[in-house]
Amino acid sequence: MIWGSIKNYSGNNPSKQSKFSASSRFDGKLVGAETIIFEGRLEGEILVNGILEITQNAEINGNIKANKLSISGKVNGNIDVAGSLSVERTAVICGDIKAGAVTIIAGAIINGQCSFGGTANNQEYDRILEQHNAVLANAY
Repeated sequence: MIWGSIKNYSGNNPSKQSKFSASSRFDGKLVGAETIIFEGRLEGEILVNGILEITQNAEINGNIKANKLSISGKVNGNIDVAGSLSVERTAVICGDIKAGAVTIIAGAIINGQCSFGGTANNQEYDRILEQHNAVLANAY
């Protein structure tokens, strides 16, 4: 993970962390409001009002919305990140990407359209963040 220790994020309590092991299999919607480390397989959708890490052996078949995201595994679906997205060298992404800021490590495979906006695009960032929070509020 390019960000280093997941505990380094301000505003997130490291004790509010969920880890789904490589043997985990999900069908449907995974919703969370803390840090989630996902190592398993999912058919459906992931909505995280926090930090999401998709590890190297993870496979996601569905759309992802998160505030911050690191991908080392496989994602077949669209990705919408209000803040920063880190795409590691082992990542394979097939889908469109929208993110506030992006880091892509050489070796990563991306097949889809990408739309990135930095701090100059604060209105768009705020709009996406509001949408994420509204979707997450309705998911519970």
